[in-house]
Amino acid sequence: MSQLIAKVLMASRAQHLDQLFDYMVPEDIVTSLQIGARVVVPFQGQLNLAYVWELTDHSDFSSLKSVRQLIDSPPLLTRTQYQLIDWLADYYFCSRADVIQLCLPPGAKQTRRDGFRLAASPESIREQLISAGFQEDISQKVYQLLTAATEAQWTRSKWQKEFQALGVIWEWLLRSKLLLPITEIAKPRISSKTIRVYRWNLPALDDRNPAGIRVKNVLLQHPQGMAGPELAAAAEVSAAVIKRLLNQGKIDCSLQKIERIPVGFTPVETDGTHKVQFNPEQQTVLDTFKSSSSRLFLLHGVTGSGKTEVYFEAAAEALRRGLQVLYLVPEIALTPQTLARARNRFGDQVALLHSNMSDGERYDQWFKVKNGQANFLLGARSAVFAPFTKLGLVIVDEEHETTYKQEETPRYHTRRVVEQLSEITGAKAIFGSATPELESFFAAQTGRYQYLELTRRYNDQSLPEVAVVDMREELRNGNRNILSRVLHQSIADNLANNEQVILLLNRRGYATFILCRDCGQVLKCPSCDVALIYHANDKVLRCHYCDYRQKMPDTCPKCHSSRIRYFGHGTQKLEEEMAQNFPQARLIRMDLDSTSKKGAHQEIYQKLVQGEFDILLGTQMIAKGLDLPRVTLVGVITADSSLNLPDFRAAERTFHLLTQVAGRAGRGTKPGRVIFQTYNPAHYALKYAQHHDYLGFYQEELAQRRELSFPPFTELFRFGFSSIRSVKVSAAAEEFCRILREQQAKIATARPHEESGLPQVIEILGPAPALIPKVQDRFRWQILVKAGEPAVLRELVQSTWSLFPFRKFPEVQIFRDRNPYAI
Repeated sequence: MSQLIAKVLMASRAQHLDQLFDYMVPEDIVTSLQIGARVVVPFQGQLNLAYVWELTDHSDFSSLKSVRQLIDSPPLLTRTQYQLIDWLADYYFCSRADVIQLCLPPGAKQTRRDGFRLAASPESIREQLISAGFQEDISQKVYQLLTAATEAQWTRSKWQKEFQALGVIWEWLLRSKLLLPITEIAKPRISSKTIRVYRWNLPALDDRNPAGIRVKNVLLQHPQGMAGPELAAAAEVSAAVIKRLLNQGKIDCSLQKIERIPVGFTPVETDGTHKVQFNPEQQTVLDTFKSSSSRLFLLHGVTGSGKTEVYFEAAAEALRRGLQVLYLVPEIALTPQTLARARNRFGDQVALLHSNMSDGERYDQWFKVKNGQANFLLGARSAVFAPFTKLGLVIVDEEHETTYKQEETPRYHTRRVVEQLSEITGAKAIFGSATPELESFFAAQTGRYQYLELTRRYNDQSLPEVAVVDMREELRNGNRNILSRVLHQSIADNLANNEQVILLLNRRGYATFILCRDCGQVLKCPSCDVALIYHANDKVLRCHYCDYRQKMPDTCPKCHSSRIRYFGHGTQKLEEEMAQNFPQARLIRMDLDSTSKKGAHQEIYQKLVQGEFDILLGTQMIAKGLDLPRVTLVGVITADSSLNLPDFRAAERTFHLLTQVAGRAGRGTKPGRVIFQTYNPAHYALKYAQHHDYLGFYQEELAQRRELSFPPFTELFRFGFSSIRSVKVSAAAEEFCRILREQQAKIATARPHEESGLPQVIEILGPAPALIPKVQDRFRWQILVKAGEPAVLRELVQSTWSLFPFRKFPEVQIFRDRNPYAI
């Protein structure tokens, strides 16, 4: 029988280790070792965790080390995940270990632990110390330390710290080889939760003690067993009584796994006979989707058109066929209402994954998907890496949202990952939105996606009327309030009619900056190049990038003047002013500050649905997908706040945000009204949003993108540089750009222009400091590349990366970002 060889990938994110290493597989694990399993292998003089990538009977090397230990059987990672990892690492220019971290269950990361093991028992070592002439009290102290160490499994640093005071004895123990250095793989931080369950041991004699009789009577009523605290409470006994009965053999105890239940998982009853009356448009969309051989679909439906019911019907069809469904939402704020609807429709086969859950809860939900106990997974961006074994449908709700782009390595876009997941598994994918991203709509127009459309609201209610208020006129007329006169009156009317209001202000905190009116000093973060934001709730100045905090000073730190003032409005200040203007109104705020507590999104949503609040105010998270039938008025405080950002997507983001938040109004039986407050009412993004005209905006924005050679006509790529020294980071960026331009010239010479007139490598922008030049004490520079063909872009990126002298700039961190969103 030929020797089985495992080709493994080290669990290290270092780029130079992103390769496979060969190890022999010991006979005792040959039958249980599978691709995807984690193993422990000797590497560079110590034990390392690794992933089995391939199994073969051939190696190009004659002398191989052996796998030391098998961690997983069956493996944690599925074959689908492995294919996805290989593709994503190649497409986004990162290591496979970077991607693996996204695919593992929470807390599964196992780390190496260095320590020592005893070559003899503590008692034997104590006797050897006495025989070697050491004093008895010192030997006894060593004995106590050794006993404690074996029980607590000390790390190497703990060993050295505890024995440091004993001096020569430490060296003697090592020299005598009574202490042997070892490296172990520590146990995972998170595992299944277990409880002790007690049952009455029926063959046992009755207990004559009254407390024992009560325990017996309770347990006989619960033959499935009871947990200790529940048993003690029901029988009105102490833990000591339960322990006595257990020692006497009158009750049995066993460990039982229990599931940690996330917020929102209230008991549901469903008989699987859910019926929905679809309107003709919805039925046409569903018929087309079911009969089409396409795998990728764009569902473009106006707000309130019933897209969710279309998603659920498509999901029900997949579940009936025994397939799994992934339902992605862009914000955790959207999970409560979607979870409630999904569980009412599909019951306990619904699982949930997002970052606001505890690690233990996410661990349990992850394994429910892997073990096939849950076939409908609702989650945020990272849920796309869950361990599906029979995926049949992926739904990407509000697909236009920028939160689907990961801004840390690996810097993937969920849309592109879903496309690849569909190709690997054969699953269908629906990307849905009332305002599709320009690139998605372009893909539908050019045939890469099949286009599905819903043009009217489900209940035939008209889209809300939108009014635009020019705040320049308000100022001329003497109104310096944050609310225009028309918005103020509309809010008052809504409150009188017992109807709810949504107010959007896309800035959290109280004041957006603090300025000295004598010297002009703006209070800034010492670690980031941004103004500090005043938060009235905590009465502190905060940085929204590094979370630096300081108390509000009484005088200017520069000139010591007392004339320091708050400027700008955040959601906290809006909340304060609304309370003053409408003291009878019940207000609730939804932003990053008010939803940091676990379960906060669920709590706020439930209170709004139950009518406990009149006005919801918050940042952009309130604009996305919330279905609140009693909301008939939406006000946008500063509709043009994002228009002037130096970003080619600024107009698109503004249009998306305004159209989406406008869609929260009038979703019930009463018509809705929307008011945009702006200082730039003539901008085309506001005009098209006012008339709910997506196609008009798309055509105008697309023409500008074509003229400027921006996506979807080109692919954008960003190289980012950061260092604690500004001179080093600028020098690295300049050197990188020099090599980049040299490679650009070579490619341009070798490849002619395309017929469209766009060169295959179009333009290099930079190097230049980032929009915020310093964040968390690191100076930042960047280079942008626009390329017309993926193959050309790959050649340019790889050739430049391979030629850059990284050793010349050891303190500079450099990353690659394909299709960046934050530029």
